[in-house]
Amino acid sequence: MTITKYRQLAADLREDIRAGRYPPGTTLPTYLEMAAERGVSKTTVSTALQILEAEGLVRPVRNRGTVVLDQRAVRVEYSRYIAALDPGTQLGPWEIACARQGINGEMRVIETEHGPADAEVAAALGIPEGAEVVRRSRHAVIGNGTAQVVQIHTAWYPAWMVEGTPISGERKVTGGIYAALAAAGHMPVTASETVTSREATDEETAELHMRSGAVLVVERVTRDGAGRGLEWLRIVSDPARTVLVYDDLPLSRSR
Repeated sequence: MTITKYRQLAADLREDIRAGRYPPGTTLPTYLEMAAERGVSKTTVSTALQILEAEGLVRPVRNRGTVVLDQRAVRVEYSRYIAALDPGTQLGPWEIACARQGINGEMRVIETEHGPADAEVAAALGIPEGAEVVRRSRHAVIGNGTAQVVQIHTAWYPAWMVEGTPISGERKVTGGIYAALAAAGHMPVTASETVTSREATDEETAELHMRSGAVLVVERVTRDGAGRGLEWLRIVSDPARTVLVYDDLPLSRSR
């Protein structure tokens, strides 16, 4: 069976990427350069790159060209939450998880809104339905200039707790949400997580630049020492880019 030229080119480029000849963040040669170098047409190059883009290996970036994406999965360790409360830290949990692997990662604020808590949010935070909450939507991204969205974060906070703090604003919270809660006098003490999977919605597929498929969904409620809900966070993750690690958890209750 004869392999078509565009499939052969896609296979060759895939091997070049996996072998490190084109590291993450590298811009591939232009269509014209690649066509001349490989002895194929621009149409063949275009079709081959469409295959690699569908596989999540490359992405076209305006004013740059076709950029190689970082294929590493971020190890998201549970202990990152504790590290985020260390005095003087300037990193939030996502940045800590990325930094531990030498990955360039950051959180990007998409939207902050004030409004009434619906029944689901109210139940999670232990507040009356209709009470005012602050909702923050963010993207957890990696990459050098490619902004690969790995996770979609949506979090809710009782408005009275975070009013006047960076959490209620539109900007990124330096040092992370936990540090900001602690600075406001609401120390996070416990966190409970539920992890499930489901089919991605069309919107999630577009935001995560995924082909259709399953996503990991982490729902976490953080409480203070009195058991009050401080944050309800829903994280939708690309499973190919996320490894959840529940490290150093106690196996017995202290007496």
